[in-house]
Amino acid sequence: MSVVGIDPGNDTSCVALARKRGVDVIMNKESKRETPSVVNFGDKMRFLGTDGQAKMSLSPQNTAHQLKRILGKRFQDPFVQNDISKLPFIVKEAPDGGCLVEVTYCNEATTFSPEQLMAIILVDQKRIAEDEAGITVTDCVISVPAYYQEPERYAMLAAAKIAGLNCLRLINETTATALAYGIYKTDLSEEVAVNVGFVDVGHSSTQVTIVALKKTGMQVLAHAWDKNTGGRDTDEALFDHFAKDFQAKYKLDIRTNKKASFKLRQGVEKVKKILSANAEAQLNIECIMEDFDMRGQLSREQLEEIVAPVLARISTPIAQALADSKLQQSDISNVEIIGSATRTPAIFKIVEDAFGRSPSRTMNSKEAVSRGCALQCAMLSPVFKVREFEIVDACPYPIEFTWPREGAEGETVSQTLFERNAPTPATKMLSLTRSAPFTITAVSPGCTGVVGHWNVGPFEIPAGAEKAKLKLRVKMDIHGLTTVESVHSVEEEEKKDTPMEEAAPASGGAEPMEAEAPAPAGDAAAAAPEKKKKLKKYEVPYTMVQLPLVRNTAEIEIMFEKECQMQASDRLQEETNERKNALEGYVYSLRNRLAENKGLGGFASAAEKENLVAAATAMEDWLYDEGEDVQKSVYVAKLDELKAQSAAVELRSEEAAARPAAVDALRKSIHAYMTVGMGDAPQFAHIDAEEKALVYKECESALNWIDEKEGMQKAQPKTADPAYLSADVSKKRDTLDRVCRPIASKPKPKPAPAPVPEPAKEEEAKPAEGEAADGPADGPEAPSEEAPITMES
Repeated sequence: MSVVGIDPGNDTSCVALARKRGVDVIMNKESKRETPSVVNFGDKMRFLGTDGQAKMSLSPQNTAHQLKRILGKRFQDPFVQNDISKLPFIVKEAPDGGCLVEVTYCNEATTFSPEQLMAIILVDQKRIAEDEAGITVTDCVISVPAYYQEPERYAMLAAAKIAGLNCLRLINETTATALAYGIYKTDLSEEVAVNVGFVDVGHSSTQVTIVALKKTGMQVLAHAWDKNTGGRDTDEALFDHFAKDFQAKYKLDIRTNKKASFKLRQGVEKVKKILSANAEAQLNIECIMEDFDMRGQLSREQLEEIVAPVLARISTPIAQALADSKLQQSDISNVEIIGSATRTPAIFKIVEDAFGRSPSRTMNSKEAVSRGCALQCAMLSPVFKVREFEIVDACPYPIEFTWPREGAEGETVSQTLFERNAPTPATKMLSLTRSAPFTITAVSPGCTGVVGHWNVGPFEIPAGAEKAKLKLRVKMDIHGLTTVESVHSVEEEEKKDTPMEEAAPASGGAEPMEAEAPAPAGDAAAAAPEKKKKLKKYEVPYTMVQLPLVRNTAEIEIMFEKECQMQASDRLQEETNERKNALEGYVYSLRNRLAENKGLGGFASAAEKENLVAAATAMEDWLYDEGEDVQKSVYVAKLDELKAQSAAVELRSEEAAARPAAVDALRKSIHAYMTVGMGDAPQFAHIDAEEKALVYKECESALNWIDEKEGMQKAQPKTADPAYLSADVSKKRDTLDRVCRPIASKPKPKPAPAPVPEPAKEEEAKPAEGEAADGPADGPEAPSEEAPITMES
């Protein structure tokens, strides 16, 4: 069993694998640790990761990316509307108010939910881990932004199930980073906590977390964020700068053309990367729109001036995190900065000013989250034993429960059970008195949407009471989801303590035990039965109402089946492409080798060469005409057909290469056995003459056979079929070994034993007084000098 941590980023994704020696971030087939979070839908198959990114410029409308921005979101959300206006693919409103992505897949217009698309990204990461581990991967921990609400977290869990993964935990990205940082710290105290700030400036958001670290664990003190400040927002500022410049020059608005906009966004991203290490950068995009080229130059100072309004927003969540944690700048011992956008030098300066200290870069800015996820997965898995390290996260949003007030129609009662930044996971008890079934609702003030609805009841009301006392057990679980774990009705009943009866006489005539003296008459009241209250608990049924953006089990099963079908289709198409490439490669190889006299061409006659070249050319023409798009079995049959035509020539070439080694091995064996068959060496003196003669005869026969075959082979041209095969030589050597080896390896006989001395006379053999006689004796045997040593018990 393998345990992995997956960080499905908005731009790129990472997967880490927990092993006995530690945690490794796994490289993909391009030997890179980061894989683009991209899926392209083609005419026959899907292209994931780097392959999908390569198709993006050719087919942007069929390439889905930046999926974390629409996962679990309402289509009408203003932030979603802002995001999809900049995406090159179509995003529509789903019947439940969520989002649907429309692409052309297998030449048909097809819609996919964000959960399905995120599942494809997870499948790609799962495959990378499986290729490295060599076994199937199921258990995992997946990171999510700390600001993700209930629908987004449910959507990520649904995506994991669709991908065939068992998500042990959804962990906040900055919490995973803190775990990867703190668990390896050996200088932490067990008593006094060290406060560390973590700033993650990613592709689309900025997250700040302040954590109190001890040797035995960590506690998140505060989460803060800006959902819309990240690397892509600085790219967008540069995009607007160059788009306005282009419009001023050519009176053309690039923003109205999705393909041109996509090209410009790619260009400004490259410019930003260049300026992170250089003072100036050039932007050159040919034929960006209506045959006009984009030309521009930018310095680092100009870049910082353009993106200054965006970067200024980074200080806001830092100030919020410090305020929520009730800490001052001087209380922070260290600041770690990570994220794909932190390569911009200006961000480093903003973080330094906000915390009052220079941030550190001791962690890999792009791999830290996936490492923390893998560590958490190892801690949750029974396969690994990880040192005790407690993880206490913080609730990102306050959770308030609301229910209708009885006897006052239209009025509700509310109670906040989980405060913002309260420790999680956590469990709370809610006590209510109700006379009829009701619905309780969990909401997060200031956030869109409802956290959950639960219908409670029916339940029985105790006799003599007007209402039932209910206790609801509410939990903020390991995924950051609010759930009602149980509902019980509590009933009090009085239980009387009856006085003890007089003890019965002891059986068997035994004397009864003495009893205490009877109480005096004045204590009669004390002897009366005492009333005690006993609590009885009864389970109360309750059901969770499905939220609009949350998938039920049936929907997830349907999506899982569709994902399996698409994976099978991808595999078939990949195998078909492999067979097509194998046929194409053999056509070119055959033709090239026939053209070389020292290669395959030296073993083919003029007629054979002409026929084979013609067959290869005809096959090439077929490949680029009728064979451009056929089934896998057709390519297999065509390759077998061409190989059958060239089989004779291929055999001559292969045998010419294999025969010398086989003949050399046979001659060496003959020479070795000849020394046994005709030698008088002392080491073979114990072998019978008949057996030596048999060895000699076999060697002579094999030698004559190989001399004859070599003579025949030398007498014929290379274009003729072989006079003998290397396999025949190997068989002849095996026969020689079978006959000669048992004789040659016969061991020498053992030398005759030394003569036994005559027994001593009776008088001499008689033992002296006090000496032990030979043979069995009564009593214990004397201990041997080599007796085993035993440990003391």
